[in-house]
Amino acid sequence: MVNHFIGLLFSTKYQVVMFILCSIGHAVLLIRGRFSSPVLDVTEKQLIIERNQTLQLNCRGRWELQWVLPSGVPKVYHGTQIEETRCGKKNNQYCSRLMLSPALAQHTGSYRCRYRQKHRKQASVIGVSDSQRPFVKVQSEIPDVVYMKEGELLVFPCRVTNPDANVSLIKYPFHRIAPDYKNIIWNSRQGFTIRSPTFFYIGLFSCETIVNGVKYSNRFLTHRPVNKILDVYLNSTGLVHTLQGQMLALNCTVTAEWNARVSISWTYPQKANGSATIIRRISRSRTNMLFYSVLTINRLSKADRGLYKCHVTSGPSKRETNTTVIVYDQPFIQLKHRDGPVVQASAGQKSFRLTPKLKAFPAPEVIWLKDGMVAAEQCSRYHVDRFSLVILDVAEEDAGIYTILTGIQQYGLFQNLTLTLVVNVKPQIGEKTVSSRQPGTVQRGSRQALHCTSHGVPPPQIQWLWHRCPPKGVFVCIFACMQELFFVFPQTVGVLTVGKALISGIYRCVASNLMGIDELDIRFYVTDVKGGLIASLEEEPREGGDLRLVCIANRHLYSDLSWYRLTNQPTTSEGASVLGVELTEGQFSHTLYLLLKNVTAQDSGTYRCSATHLLTGEHTHLDTAVEITVLQAPVLLRNLSDHSVNVSNSVTLRCPARGIPHPRITWYKDQRKLQQEGYKGRLVSVSSSQSNASSGFSEEKEEISEEDSGELTSHAGCHLIY
Repeated sequence: MVNHFIGLLFSTKYQVVMFILCSIGHAVLLIRGRFSSPVLDVTEKQLIIERNQTLQLNCRGRWELQWVLPSGVPKVYHGTQIEETRCGKKNNQYCSRLMLSPALAQHTGSYRCRYRQKHRKQASVIGVSDSQRPFVKVQSEIPDVVYMKEGELLVFPCRVTNPDANVSLIKYPFHRIAPDYKNIIWNSRQGFTIRSPTFFYIGLFSCETIVNGVKYSNRFLTHRPVNKILDVYLNSTGLVHTLQGQMLALNCTVTAEWNARVSISWTYPQKANGSATIIRRISRSRTNMLFYSVLTINRLSKADRGLYKCHVTSGPSKRETNTTVIVYDQPFIQLKHRDGPVVQASAGQKSFRLTPKLKAFPAPEVIWLKDGMVAAEQCSRYHVDRFSLVILDVAEEDAGIYTILTGIQQYGLFQNLTLTLVVNVKPQIGEKTVSSRQPGTVQRGSRQALHCTSHGVPPPQIQWLWHRCPPKGVFVCIFACMQELFFVFPQTVGVLTVGKALISGIYRCVASNLMGIDELDIRFYVTDVKGGLIASLEEEPREGGDLRLVCIANRHLYSDLSWYRLTNQPTTSEGASVLGVELTEGQFSHTLYLLLKNVTAQDSGTYRCSATHLLTGEHTHLDTAVEITVLQAPVLLRNLSDHSVNVSNSVTLRCPARGIPHPRITWYKDQRKLQQEGYKGRLVSVSSSQSNASSGFSEEKEEISEEDSGELTSHAGCHLIY
């Protein structure tokens, strides 16, 4: 491999100095074989000659050779001579001699010898010094432009002929920049190199050196080429509608970065005829450059309608934007329905837009009416967007007749269109808001009518379903039932009649329309117990007898029946004692009996029947007060006394008595029991009263004979009452 330089070195001495950087071809030669690269006869790294002397270089190799000269040597120069010969012991090598006379300062540079068919080469750098020309390049009054590109080195190519020259880099006007050999590097063969240039290096710079008290300089103007186009847009982003004979003006605006330069061009239908004029201008903002190109056609014709394109280029970057221009003969309004005269929305929609088909030019004024009144004034949820009416949060009351009024006042054009808006509403069953959560019980065998009123648009259909109550849990078994329907727009009333309540279950009313369904479950529990739960005392308990309490509960509503006797403790749980009971299960209810035999007065008290509600989980109880009756033997409150009665008069005898239970009194005459049906053909009546524990005897006869005289007695006692 051959190392070579791409820069030039200059000298500040009076002599001409030429220096050559030789290759390391000898090391390569040992590795890859003899003459794998051409060999120069110069072994020094630098070759120094005086100005106007003759430069002579010899090159040898295995194949045909070729010279590459620095840019300072003209392609056609009378002082350049190249001699090519065959050399070597067997003339199997190629030799080439380069002669340059006279050698001038601008001839300083890299001289390369290489194979014609291969890229292996030897390089030499030669510098020619001139006291009147320390820099290789002599500039005119115009500075050279150096480009500062993103991610690349910035090089100020102020090369000198003398490698020992003292050169300074100065930013206009007086800012001297010293090399730090990290970011700023000086090389006499290349110039100043900036590894990471920033915006500071944008401006006018100069390389300066002093020779014999005379200052020499090379000036450079840095330019940061930018090709990034940020945005391209037209003043009209959509279709451009206009009338024949009017003026058209399209403005293409380009936003680009600082230092960018763009080219803007147009293509349009009548470009070949030059019907448009184009004006360009540039402006700056704090961060960007703005380029404008305005295309103007003073008087439009039908031939001008079509596609207009704005083309933008900046270096390799290209952008374009376009619009379509439509030219009408005259103003017009075309208004018709988009989806028919009736449109539908749904209650609860976030927004709904009434949009008829409207084509008009120029743009008309638009007013929307609802039921003959300005819509926007009726409700804040209505607003007009261009020619559409937007309804926010659609509700049922938004249904109605809407009319759009369009007009172009300046041309006397007007047109109206009417639409009917139907707002569909999901069914809602009214009974759900008022029905009790408690399940309903119906008497066994009764006739029941179940009602279900549903509101919705369109009017909902109602279907009745039934779920039978299984012995345990809920068994899903649904079938359709017959029903009566009454339609009162927008409501539907469904009536289901149960002719004879015999089976418990859940009747479900299902109301449906195209918006959805709503359901109402009506719990239907058939019971032979009023209210679903009762507790009672079968008969009045007496001392020595039996106490029989009964608690009856609907089997679908209650469970866990139990009897308690309440004591004087503060809470039921602490002051209650569970009693022995007997449970029987029926088709409609469960019955829990409490039986206490041979009761005494101590068994008096409050007895509680407790049950758990299956649907609510609440504990329900009914209390029954029990008073044990203590037996008392019959006692006559007063003795009977003698009575004298005239013949043919009636007589009434009374016998008051007391006892528990109430005693039964029997009358006797002369040891014979008197019957109510009569005595010896006479009318006799015997009456008793439980309230005053007394008994009366009366005899009615036209005449009382002597035969009626005698002894009347009454007996009252415990043995008489059973």
